[in-house]
Amino acid sequence: MANRTPTPPRMSRRGRYVLILLVGAIVLLSVLGWLVSLRTDYLWYDSVGYTAVFSTMMWTRLGMFGVFTLAMAAWCGLNLYLAYRFRPDTWPATSEQEGLERYRELISPRAGWWIGGVAVVVGVFAGMSAQSRWETWLLFREGGRFDWTDPVLGMNAGFYVFRLPFWQFLIGFGFAAIVVGLLASLSAYYLYGALRFSGQGDRMTNVARIHLSVLVALFLGLKAVAYYFDRFDFTTQENQVTDIVGGGYTEMTALMNAKNALIWVSVIAAVVILVFSWGFTRSLALPAAALGLVVVTAIAAGGIYPAVVRNFQVEPNRPQREGEYAQHTIDGTRYAYGMEDLETTTYSVASQPNAETMSADQSTVPFVRLIDPFVVSDAFTQAQQPRSFYDFNEKLDIDRYTYTDENGQEVTQDFVVGLRELNPGQLTDEQQDWTVAHTVYTHGWGFVSASTTESDNGAPCFTSGVLSDDPGNCQIGNDIIDVEKPQIYYGLLNNEYAIVGVPEDETPREYDRPTDVAVVDEDSTEDPAEEIGDDRYTTYEGDGGVDIGSIGNRLLYAWEFQEPRFLLSSQINEESQLLYNRNIRERVQMVAPFLTVEADPYPAVVDGEIVWIVDGYTTTNEFPYADRVNLADATNDTYSGQGVANQASEEVNYIRSSVKAVVNAYDGSVKLYEFDEEDPILKAWNEIYGGDLVIPKEETPESLVAHFRYPQDLFKIQRSLLQRYHVDESRTFIEGGEAWATTNDPSQAQSVTQPAYYVYATYPEQDQPYFQLTSTFTPRNRENALASLMSGYYDEDGNPRLTVYDVVGGDDQSVRQIHQIITSTSEVVTTLRDATQAGTTVEWGNLLALPVGDGILYLEPMYLRRQAGGQGEDLPRLTNVAISYGGYVGFAPTFEEAVAMVVEKYVSGAPSEAEQTEGEEGETESPSETPTEAPTTEAPATADPPEVEAAIDNVIAAQTAYEEAQASGTNEEEGRALDDLLAALDQLAAAREAAGQ
Repeated sequence: MANRTPTPPRMSRRGRYVLILLVGAIVLLSVLGWLVSLRTDYLWYDSVGYTAVFSTMMWTRLGMFGVFTLAMAAWCGLNLYLAYRFRPDTWPATSEQEGLERYRELISPRAGWWIGGVAVVVGVFAGMSAQSRWETWLLFREGGRFDWTDPVLGMNAGFYVFRLPFWQFLIGFGFAAIVVGLLASLSAYYLYGALRFSGQGDRMTNVARIHLSVLVALFLGLKAVAYYFDRFDFTTQENQVTDIVGGGYTEMTALMNAKNALIWVSVIAAVVILVFSWGFTRSLALPAAALGLVVVTAIAAGGIYPAVVRNFQVEPNRPQREGEYAQHTIDGTRYAYGMEDLETTTYSVASQPNAETMSADQSTVPFVRLIDPFVVSDAFTQAQQPRSFYDFNEKLDIDRYTYTDENGQEVTQDFVVGLRELNPGQLTDEQQDWTVAHTVYTHGWGFVSASTTESDNGAPCFTSGVLSDDPGNCQIGNDIIDVEKPQIYYGLLNNEYAIVGVPEDETPREYDRPTDVAVVDEDSTEDPAEEIGDDRYTTYEGDGGVDIGSIGNRLLYAWEFQEPRFLLSSQINEESQLLYNRNIRERVQMVAPFLTVEADPYPAVVDGEIVWIVDGYTTTNEFPYADRVNLADATNDTYSGQGVANQASEEVNYIRSSVKAVVNAYDGSVKLYEFDEEDPILKAWNEIYGGDLVIPKEETPESLVAHFRYPQDLFKIQRSLLQRYHVDESRTFIEGGEAWATTNDPSQAQSVTQPAYYVYATYPEQDQPYFQLTSTFTPRNRENALASLMSGYYDEDGNPRLTVYDVVGGDDQSVRQIHQIITSTSEVVTTLRDATQAGTTVEWGNLLALPVGDGILYLEPMYLRRQAGGQGEDLPRLTNVAISYGGYVGFAPTFEEAVAMVVEKYVSGAPSEAEQTEGEEGETESPSETPTEAPTTEAPATADPPEVEAAIDNVIAAQTAYEEAQASGTNEEEGRALDDLLAALDQLAAAREAAGQ
């Protein structure tokens, strides 16, 4: 008896019911969870007044899902139906076909259901993929035009940004549909014998051949369309020769011709396949030859020919061949990054600037910033922290305010500002109980500011939000900025949800602040508050939360947050509101998902209210002839990840500071103010969301405009690009001889870009002080020299201004070199040695480079970190200020004393520290530089005696060892290295004295 395959045991009816119930429960719970999230999202958007954003997003996604699901399902079903409808009546009796018989018996009785089921499943997958492109469709529908046209193909930039992405998506969807049709048809034809791989006779029926040939022809026809649109990608792809974005000579000649040829070859191949599929011949040789022609053309015209052109025509003549196209990228990049109006001017620096100018200067010197917002955060926390769970952000901010001084005059000055937020991570175990953490400790308290120009015995000189009525030694009063509601419910440190609100007759239960501290800015008398013991409690009165007084909403959020205490807690009542999504960056991102949000929002007091101001950027990666930057790389500096968020690692080649988002720190309301009135991307999104998403620029309150500042991330991106794109002539650009580099932060042991700094100063050709963002450049491969200064600010009309000052004349060093000169002076070395021996950490603050008179004023504050009594914390204290002007270094406890030291050295004609250390690092001119004078036979200048040269070498070696010990050594190693450096300096002084120098 022949062996029979054992029949697998069949599942019992009860087992099938259980399985169906389990699957149904899983599906139901998944759908229910999705619906709950959908509802809670709507409630949140309704609480902030942006339901149009939510509804537009959801309906568009659902619409695209439905349309593309139906399209793909219908297409797949049509191909399956045709293959089934024209199946052979009989099939060969081969083992191959006998093996497929049981599948035919399974499918044939319910063929319609099988076709419909497969079509729906395929359609759902296609719809899920398509709905993620909802933004592409909306921009395609509403996008307009830019004031920029591709100079080669003549297409407006709006075509590339708004139209092309959606056309390419449709082409990709079309390819996917054709492939699905081919696979579905091949499977059905094979199952029913219309296509076979064994046996005698034809391997394919006429109907199957016609059907499949039409699909292949459609594929080739669509490929011709794709080749047409591929040509536009040349304007946004990387040029391998010049390493910039935008098609060069190779792309716009060889590859463009190749694409045009491939269009015609694909069309001809599609026609050939269609013609010969209708029975002219049963041979597949001609269709195969047509397909082969497409492949060979793609390889030869699209690969080999362009490579030959690039290697033998372009590379040997780069400036000549690529110059025209590089100029397109220079112009396009400047437009795309808001630098089309870049102002470039020359700042002439005297070889020996008059140091007495500093004493008389009234436009910059009186406003120089001594306090570093990155360094003093711990000092703010220690001095202004009534309870341990209050905290300040790791990096504070700089803003300017106008106030009336003691003489009755209005004064504008910049201040270090920060908010005393509640930090959930600092709550004790008892305070982290669910009820206590979410209903009692709900908010922070107080806007705190300090002067940037003076200190109180090294500590910050607080001017607002102070927990004391004693001004100390500060010249500025401590009630400069008035705040009506000091409670901070929305900020950067606390993103936990809070449950607030009690009936009118109940006692407030939200902890506000202790009552045993003197408060300069008293809370509003209208606040519902009560003092219980030594603490003050209050109740939230805003309307920025979601109402959870009803059992239905409590049930929704119990499910959403997986927290049953929303249903069980007696602390929730009919007046309760749920505050969540409290991080202001995330809040802005949710109400305006098309924006890239500034990494470093800053607080301001506007009309008595504390608000967060957040710069919002519109970006794209599709702008023609504009170079790309990586947001994370371009914006990374010392602050990144340390109190400042890291931007996403995303490539963009267009950015505009289009929106100023304002988030109220008390009620969480979000307002989007238009800033760039000409940005087509913002205009498109505003129309998409109903036309009133952003508030027109002319309706922005003047009191708010007074606190706008040049956006940091935009400035950093522009700074990164200007390393190359400050050159506006293509030949020089390609040769790269005038390229710049951004400066590394000299105060940091590791290699990291120096942050840009806000200063209140008057730069050359400015007629008044502006609150501006500034940075410096060095020539590439010459880190010790200063190439230029860069400044970004808003003028008196509120328009952005970006200026580059090319520094010429004199012998100014980079901030890195200045830091080395400062730390090598005997006064600083002695201070460093004493601090090391005392176990105190030295921390250098911001090193600023400011144009003053006919020179550059460099300023660098020195902080010593001492341990706070009984706290175990290191607190920074400003102990000295180092300045450098015209090569002279001043180092003293105050800025004024440091200036006096420099002036005294200048007046006395003493050699500057820069002159004394010149050559100590062995820096020489590059041998590639062309000499300005012909060589002579005159004797060279007298060199230093061997003893002095040896002493200089010892100083250099000791300085290097000390810097290495600072970076990675222990305190003991650092102390020994400092002693060696000091001894080397003493030996150098002795050697020079012995040599009569």
